[in-house]
Amino acid sequence: MGLNPADQEMVKDITRMGVRAGVLLRGVMLQKVDEETLRWGLRELAPGDMMGRYMPVLRNHPEYVQLLNILHLIFSLEGQLDFQIQEYGFDSLKDDLQEINFSLQQVGEQFDLQELAQTV
Repeated sequence: MGLNPADQEMVKDITRMGVRAGVLLRGVMLQKVDEETLRWGLRELAPGDMMGRYMPVLRNHPEYVQLLNILHLIFSLEGQLDFQIQEYGFDSLKDDLQEINFSLQQVGEQFDLQELAQTV
């Protein structure tokens, strides 16, 4: 799929954020990342900034649905982390990890990102 440079940057930014979030969540599952580190890591990913930057493009291009899903999952996770952990426990983060990984896999195939397909 031929992308203009701005869209290529968006794909890379959101994909990179998804991979990093996946690493954090995998760390939680393996009990290598604690709640404080997870919270810090999600904040560092700045999903709100990316949401503001890329939402207008994502909203108008249904072919980017998997990118939107990754962005929205991480944005929601950062904003609702306390509630989710308190209400459902750390195990509930496994569902987010699976969803992010699935969307990353779809993005990797859609945009022919070989290195991503091998990572996820």
